[in-house]
Amino acid sequence: MKYESVKSEDKYVVKYKVTVDKATINKSHAEALKKLAKNISVQGFRRGHVPTEVLERKVDQTQLASLEMDGAINEAMRELIDKEDLSILDMPKVSVTKYVPNDTLEYSVDIEVVPPVKLADPTKLSVKKDVPKVSDEQVDEVVDRLRSSAAKHELVRRAAKDGDEVVIDFTGKKDGVEFEGGKATDYTLKLGSGAFIPGFEKGIVGHEAGEEFNIDVTFPKEYGAKNMAGKKAVFEIKLKKVYELTLPELDDKFAESIAPDLKTLKDLKDDIRRELERQEEASATEKYQNDLLEKLTEKSKLDIPEKLIDAQLDQAKQQFVQNLAYHGMNLEAYLEQAGLDEASWEKNELRKSVEKQVANSLVLAKLIKDYDIKVSDDEVIKEQAEILSRYSNPKIQANFRTDEAVNRIKRDLTMRKAQAKLAELNESK
Repeated sequence: MKYESVKSEDKYVVKYKVTVDKATINKSHAEALKKLAKNISVQGFRRGHVPTEVLERKVDQTQLASLEMDGAINEAMRELIDKEDLSILDMPKVSVTKYVPNDTLEYSVDIEVVPPVKLADPTKLSVKKDVPKVSDEQVDEVVDRLRSSAAKHELVRRAAKDGDEVVIDFTGKKDGVEFEGGKATDYTLKLGSGAFIPGFEKGIVGHEAGEEFNIDVTFPKEYGAKNMAGKKAVFEIKLKKVYELTLPELDDKFAESIAPDLKTLKDLKDDIRRELERQEEASATEKYQNDLLEKLTEKSKLDIPEKLIDAQLDQAKQQFVQNLAYHGMNLEAYLEQAGLDEASWEKNELRKSVEKQVANSLVLAKLIKDYDIKVSDDEVIKEQAEILSRYSNPKIQANFRTDEAVNRIKRDLTMRKAQAKLAELNESK
């Protein structure tokens, strides 16, 4: 195949004139003939075993030429795209300029592409990794949660007080109208935990099981749901049960009750500290790698076609709605809480998020190519086995054995390797 670049006025379109070599045409001709032969019957020969010279006379010549030309164009296009290292946005637009069956094929082609990324120096990003620290207070918080979960619950017939656990039904109303997320039945709450907005838990203290009452509250100005931030509301409460909690003694016996191999309270705290340090280190590493990628994207030169952003928007919106559904919310309720309309949300939040994701993906892809980052089959198999070990349901396991799942695992591993390589490059300076 021979080709030459043609000047294009559109920065997102590259143009070429292509001359397909005779060997490619001959190969495509043979493949086209073989395909047509499946439907040809010739007396004296078994279907599929008709000699080539006989087939040449029997097949529809128009069909043969069409299949031959399409096959040759596709083969030449694959070679062109590979040689020019093109990232294609849409199907190439081909215009045949000369074609002689089984002899000559010339065509021009317009290809919509993503312009090349000019990668910044990944060793000069000046990003520092946070040093993870675990305080005694963090360890004690975990110990307190373990004690609370191991507390004895005694149903009592008295007024509720701080430290008790209560079971309630509640309905929140603003201006006499129920609001999204403000209602629950048989909700368990530890008084004094600070799990609810200020004033809610304190309003339950002093009431006994069986009572129904209202609590007046004012949502904090910095509350996440903008439609409720700073607003006054009323919660209708039905107090069903009051439990007095008796915490276990904080001693070696308690430590051993948590895990038999932990013999002392010190062993328990040391074990908790190690796990917290592992979590903090993982979190710091993830943040560090993400910060590096964002900095590399910021410093690199890239031009993202709007068409590429548009192509990702619907998928991103669908994923966002699915995540909301997982948390028991729909898009309409989310937008109401955020004080946004759908159009402004798509423009100011969703689109900017997609632009950032696409930019990072393009930069990461360039890094993978420049540093020849690859994942072996053994690495993919090991990762797949680790994922499968998390599930016992054969149907769920089957989902991770499909070709699509294997390709996804490979992509994820490659991206993780690339981010690890970026961290290595940043630290090698």
